[in-house]
Amino acid sequence: MPALLALSLIGAFCLLGVALRRRIPPLRSALVPATVIAGFLGLIAMNLGLPRLVDGVDASVFAALTAQLFTLSFISIGLARAPRTDSPGTAGRTGGRRASGLLLGAWAMGLTWVVLFTAQAIAGFGVVAAVGGPSDMHPMYGLLAAFAFAQGPGQAATFGAIFEQQGWEGAVDVGLAFAAAGFFAAFALGVPLARWGMRKGLARHAAPFTPSVQRGYFGPEEDTEQIGRQTMFSGSIDTLSLHMAVMGVCYLLAHGLSWAFSFLPGFLGTTMSGLMFFNGLLAAYIVRWAMGLLRADHLLDPGMQNRITGFTSDFLVVASFMAVQLAVVLAWIVPILATIAVVTALSLVIAFFLGQRYGSDHDFERAMGMFGTGTGTTPTGLALVRIIDPGMRTRTMAEMGLMNLPEMTYLPAMLVISAAFAGSLGAWPAAGILVTLLAGIVLLMLATRSIGPRTWTFRGGHAAAPAADAETAESTESADSPAAVDPSRD
Repeated sequence: MPALLALSLIGAFCLLGVALRRRIPPLRSALVPATVIAGFLGLIAMNLGLPRLVDGVDASVFAALTAQLFTLSFISIGLARAPRTDSPGTAGRTGGRRASGLLLGAWAMGLTWVVLFTAQAIAGFGVVAAVGGPSDMHPMYGLLAAFAFAQGPGQAATFGAIFEQQGWEGAVDVGLAFAAAGFFAAFALGVPLARWGMRKGLARHAAPFTPSVQRGYFGPEEDTEQIGRQTMFSGSIDTLSLHMAVMGVCYLLAHGLSWAFSFLPGFLGTTMSGLMFFNGLLAAYIVRWAMGLLRADHLLDPGMQNRITGFTSDFLVVASFMAVQLAVVLAWIVPILATIAVVTALSLVIAFFLGQRYGSDHDFERAMGMFGTGTGTTPTGLALVRIIDPGMRTRTMAEMGLMNLPEMTYLPAMLVISAAFAGSLGAWPAAGILVTLLAGIVLLMLATRSIGPRTWTFRGGHAAAPAADAETAESTESADSPAAVDPSRD
């Protein structure tokens, strides 16, 4: 019952967020998501006494919902088919070169995300070590900034819960406070930057903001994308019911995998068994593979699955805000605010410094995507890219979908942080190892030529496209023609 009441409250705040975005001009012009508005309203209500009015609903319920919705979102992502990255018109002569460029872009952006994660952890640790003494905040809490900014509220709640089990009280609240600040920074800074790029001519495929985009919903006369395709006869079982049933099987399998991982020795077993989102993703891949063997994978519709992912992500954002207990945060408000300021500024500098040097004709779009992802989540980064590339005329969104593999090079940094929280590694030695890992990732980017000369400047304008990326310019020219743009793509 408390969980159902909590979900109902999230829904109510979401509707209020939709209404406020529609009615308040600054929220419309800044394109603030209704879920972020709902989250801030929910955070205020929870800390002003809402739990006293709704019996059984407190911050711990929303923290648990954040973790569970995060797991379900990864299960849904794993069950969805990978989107096509090439339209029929780009196949053939340039198909191989486009695929090569796509992989190189995904590689560079994935390593950039690892740089962001590691640098945020180091910065958070350093700031809290410098200013956290008077409020008795241990520098270890600063490491949570990486899980919150670079990975989002789901990871912040997941790892915060693991670290609380290891004796670090308030880790969930600190992590979620960082995550909430990251979401705010992503849109408070990202949308003005997108508009600036459009004025400077850096975003060459941008389109005017329509009234529908600004207010956040479509009118009845507008032609919009359909949610999904019916794959089941509703007299037997509804298509949505089937998708939810498959997700339920994946969730059960994820718990089985967590149980198996718990037998790993030391902190590794504790960490891996607690990473339910990873186990959920792995379970989804297994189930999807099994359905393929049984020739039943056609029963899962990608459109429907993507909408389920959207639902879990939206409610996850609101739940994460409502799980923050300001009483815990206020006790350490000075080091927390200082960490937020430094990490936000550092993320902006890294995303745009490296984003000028990927070597393509759409590096500004890539930089915007990396800033949004490095302060919120991948969907946050995609939302910023859609502002300046609504027709998907560049490869940026496809590259962001493929950058998950190189992102896995963050695992050494994650394990170092986990070992430090578990007491298997000292705090300062862990910080030193993180600095070494950061230097190693930067050297890897240089060695693989993931970065090079600048392709655009802050004064406006693009540099000449590198010869190696000539096929990118060619494909972009093709994409500029009406026949190459598929407006139905999400």
